[in-house]
Amino acid sequence: MDKTYTMKDKAYTLSQDEKSKQTQTAFHGHKLELDHHRMFSMTGVKDVPVFTDKNITVTLDGETLNIAGQDLAVKNLDIENGKLSVTGSVHSLKYSSQGSASLEK
Repeated sequence: MDKTYTMKDKAYTLSQDEKSKQTQTAFHGHKLELDHHRMFSMTGVKDVPVFTDKNITVTLDGETLNIAGQDLAVKNLDIENGKLSVTGSVHSLKYSSQGSASLEK
């Protein structure tokens, strides 16, 4: 069923293809939060193939994030909803992708 929206007295309807594109765009990317290098949480997680007390590897959409630290522990992992929470001392966050960026303590 198409959904109709009103914008400045003009009504328009999103087709099934447009809704699909809108949904795909909404789930691209990820968001992360680091609180005082002790609590780390993020969205957009596809997989966590490696986790130890010193290193966690997170697979994202088109890139990989490596979390290095000490006493790292996965507090919550929900692959279905793409969420991850980690406790411990986070020392660095390093992306592996075409346009890479990193954050280090």
